[in-house]
Amino acid sequence: MLGTLGKVASAAIMAAAVVTVAGAPASAGATAYNQRTVWLNGLPMAGEAPACTSKSIYLASGTYTWTQRWEGYEYASRDIYLAAGTYTWKDCLVPRDGEYGQQSSLARLGLPTAYLNEMYPQGEIRGTFLFGSLLDPHF
Repeated sequence: MLGTLGKVASAAIMAAAVVTVAGAPASAGATAYNQRTVWLNGLPMAGEAPACTSKSIYLASGTYTWTQRWEGYEYASRDIYLAAGTYTWKDCLVPRDGEYGQQSSLARLGLPTAYLNEMYPQGEIRGTFLFGSLLDPHF
C-alpha cells in the first residue's frame, strides 16, 4: 500500500511541476530593426529626394517601444500599442535646407498610419551613415 501511495504522490508532484512550468510567463520577443546605410553630401537642400528603406513585417499585438536610430545612437522614442497584423515599416532621411530630418512610419491596412519624426540639424555631415528605427516588444 505504501508503494502505491508513493507512486501517487510522485505523480502529483510531477503534475504540479508541469503546471508550474507551463504557467511561467513567456520570454520577451526579439527587437526588430529597419535600417539602411546612406551616403550624405553634407549640403542638404529642400526638394532633394529622401533616402528610404521599407519592409513588410508581421507584428503580434502588444505594446512596443519604437525608437529612431542614427549611427547606433537612439533619438526619438515612443511607446505604441499595435494590433496584430502585417505592417509596412518605413524609415526615410529627408533633406531640408541645412539639415536632415528622419521620418518613420508604420502602416497597416484599415488602421491610421503611425509616425515618429525627428530633426537632425546635421547639415555639414558628409559621408556614409546608418539610420532607421527599431521596435522593442514589451512582452
